[in-house]
Amino acid sequence: MRLSSLLGPDLRAVLESDPESLRDALEEFHAEDIAEILGDLEPADRVALMQVLTPELAASVMERISPEQQVSFLRAISAADGAQVLSEMDPDDLVDVLQELEHEERAPLLTELERFDVEAAEEARELVLYGPETAGGLMTTEYVALPPQTKVWEAIEAVRRAADEGEVESIYYVYVCGYGEKLLGVVSLRDLILGDPGQELEHVMTEKVVHVGPLDDQEKVADIIARYDLSAVPVVDSDFALLGMVTVDDVVDVVIEEATEDAQMMAGMMPLEDSYFATGLFEFVWKRGVWLVLLFLGQLLTATVMEVNQLTLQRTMELALFIPLIISSGGNVGSQSSTLIIRALAIGEIESADWLRVVTRELSVGFLLGLVLGAMGFLRGYIAGDTVAPWALAAVVSTSILAIVVLSAVVGSVLPLVIKRAGLDPAVSSTPFIASVVDVLGLMVYFGIAQYVFSMTA
Repeated sequence: MRLSSLLGPDLRAVLESDPESLRDALEEFHAEDIAEILGDLEPADRVALMQVLTPELAASVMERISPEQQVSFLRAISAADGAQVLSEMDPDDLVDVLQELEHEERAPLLTELERFDVEAAEEARELVLYGPETAGGLMTTEYVALPPQTKVWEAIEAVRRAADEGEVESIYYVYVCGYGEKLLGVVSLRDLILGDPGQELEHVMTEKVVHVGPLDDQEKVADIIARYDLSAVPVVDSDFALLGMVTVDDVVDVVIEEATEDAQMMAGMMPLEDSYFATGLFEFVWKRGVWLVLLFLGQLLTATVMEVNQLTLQRTMELALFIPLIISSGGNVGSQSSTLIIRALAIGEIESADWLRVVTRELSVGFLLGLVLGAMGFLRGYIAGDTVAPWALAAVVSTSILAIVVLSAVVGSVLPLVIKRAGLDPAVSSTPFIASVVDVLGLMVYFGIAQYVFSMTA
């Protein structure tokens, strides 16, 4: 049941008349349910409801609402009240919120945060320096690290104590550190429980630790966690000192964010920084308009190609009937190829160095697809022949389709590889972009073949 249906239209009255009863009622709900109803409220009611919650519950809700709502809430309350809520948040989520604020808004919050938790404030100041899309910006500093001489039973007790005192966000692994916090190995919770209680961690740990650096991109972090099937990955500095860890729940958010950006870029627009409704009108026009203008200019080349071949069209009007077919065939095949390659690059199935294998395969696939589509085009072209010999028009249409499909398959597959090689996101080679490129190439091939075939029949 949605929380909104329980609160009803008299939320403001309840907030003013009996906030304590409302607080007690909200304690029975999951933070996700409260975050859901906040999205349906007016900003003023949203702030009022958040202020009714206990700091612990408010912090949990803060971790689940949108960045826009987080910033709006912190701007509407005092720095002291905001710091009290932030002090209850996990370090990585706390830093995410701070990174959404301007520097002048962040400073007083950190100052007030020192009153509640000096250590948390110091950690936040360090973590906020990392970019929001780096491992350092994602990591949490709440983990269990023990020296290599620790016995297994002592490690289990340390884990229990840390969990009871709320010192760790989640417990997936125990990290073994020594020589000045240098990461020596890792012990999974499973191995710890099943291990001999009297053994030392240095005899139980895995020494070859998969790790990332604090400046590594979030996409790389997500790829490593997925590739090695990890629940968390440690973040180490250049001296291999343990700085923190990135947990799988943070990676899920990264995957969603990266997939959203790729989907928007493949649709032919610049990625949105905010949600759909939080994005302003002019920002929408700018993000979508830039690519539309570039694609429009590209399509002008299509008009230029047709203008150059006006005489050919005037002599054989049937050619105009098949222009949409030619354009759509090339665009569809090119879009298929680019989508397959972009996806394969994203999940590491192929690399830019595999371009020759990719081209060879796309040539074969494109040729077979072209034969099928070309045969269908031959039949339609033969029926349409009127001012020109039916077989000549059929030959032009079928041969053009074959050539265009093969060309589009190669262009659609090579372009993402070239863009990746240049150090850019291959999703830039979006479906509309590929379609615009192969449209121009397709018409050039179509009219070139038409002129050659018709000159032989003249």
